[in-house]
Amino acid sequence: MKKKIGYFLKRLPWQTKLVLSSSTAIFLTFFLFSLLEYHTVSKWMLNREEIAINRTITDIAAFYKVKPGPLSQQDIENSEVFIRKMNDKDQLIRVYNQKGELLVSDKNGDFSVLEPTPAKNRTTERVSIEGNEAIVARYPLMSQKFKGTLEIVRQLNNYHKMMSNLFWVMTIFGSAAILFSAISGFFLSKQLLRPVRDLARAMKRIKENGFQGRVELYVHKDELTDLTNVFNEMMDEIEKSFMKQKQFVEDASHELRTPVSILEGHLSLLNRWGKKDPAILDESLDASLQELSRLKKLINDLLLLTRAENPRVKSGDKADIPAVLQHLIKNIEIVHPEYQFKLEIEQPIPKAAIAEQHLEQILIILIDNSIKYSQENKTIWISACKRGREIFLSVTDKGIGISSEHIPEVFNRFYRVDKARGRENGGTGLGLSIAKRLIMKYNGSISIESKEGVGTKVSMILPIN
Repeated sequence: MKKKIGYFLKRLPWQTKLVLSSSTAIFLTFFLFSLLEYHTVSKWMLNREEIAINRTITDIAAFYKVKPGPLSQQDIENSEVFIRKMNDKDQLIRVYNQKGELLVSDKNGDFSVLEPTPAKNRTTERVSIEGNEAIVARYPLMSQKFKGTLEIVRQLNNYHKMMSNLFWVMTIFGSAAILFSAISGFFLSKQLLRPVRDLARAMKRIKENGFQGRVELYVHKDELTDLTNVFNEMMDEIEKSFMKQKQFVEDASHELRTPVSILEGHLSLLNRWGKKDPAILDESLDASLQELSRLKKLINDLLLLTRAENPRVKSGDKADIPAVLQHLIKNIEIVHPEYQFKLEIEQPIPKAAIAEQHLEQILIILIDNSIKYSQENKTIWISACKRGREIFLSVTDKGIGISSEHIPEVFNRFYRVDKARGRENGGTGLGLSIAKRLIMKYNGSISIESKEGVGTKVSMILPIN
């Protein structure tokens, strides 16, 4: 049963859930308050009834005590007029002796039979006589000539009438309050959930029409407004990422198409003429191998760029800057003996918060670019120093340089200042893009200063922690 109710509630719309929850909360609050109020009023009314009956019995007992001489049975019988004056509505006053014989009595209302009960002490109690509740007070009358009991029976008709009226008033007002809360909760929840409905409609529009849809901003500064802002910002980022991804696919397709077309041309040439002409065979094979090498490098760079988007960065990764630089320069000098590499390191330099393999990969990209575009002046400067809580590294060359209009674009994928020269040098236009993404993953930064015909300086900043 509980599972069925839970399943039913889960399937309800949020607006219905809000109405039900608010109505239930108001009902429980009103119910508990009414229960407490009803109980408090009930005790207060009963206390008032007991106070009234005790006051009456005390006054009558005092009347008998002030009579001259010892109280006698004749005095009791002669007090009928006084007893009648002291009586009230729904009340019975009587006096009987020790044998239970009635001496004087006055009743105002209909009373069930209640057997006389002689009392030795003053008592007050609630009794039920044939389904009717009443308060009975007894007071012992003692003198040398008389022994008996003064008894007052007060029916609780007024109390029950009052409590019945109170119950119906609470029920009517409670029902009205629940109905009002349900109606107001319906309209209030409808208003509150309006931004959520707008958000759902915007999502449907985006699903049908693309990433251009946005949710209308609200003037009120509340949590739903914040949700709308976050959604719009998220859609901006998704649209930007989608456009970048689309551009990446287009650029990658374009870059891959060139070597594939060249390979296809040479293979066709070989198929037609190369089998009989050794010169064409050698030329086509060399060109094909060269394009395969370029294609392989492009694919490797694409894979590397994909990994650079989400590298597994560990908080404990540390790189020894001097050791990485010295080891790298030593290896590069073997491959490029015609170049001169000047290494400047300000000691001491603490370890940087970056994996050594990623730092080495970034430096290889920067130094390789300097080598490609420094054909005349073959000197390259690499420096490292500490400034505060950061480490500054730079790679400087005296190569062909980059014009100012191209500098903002050089970190984009597949961007080459001189596409013809870049392709001749085996470049793919992905190196700086890979370097930037790796550095950013470690909360670092990279920048370029360059002047055409003078040279280029690439600087990067890495955090110590």
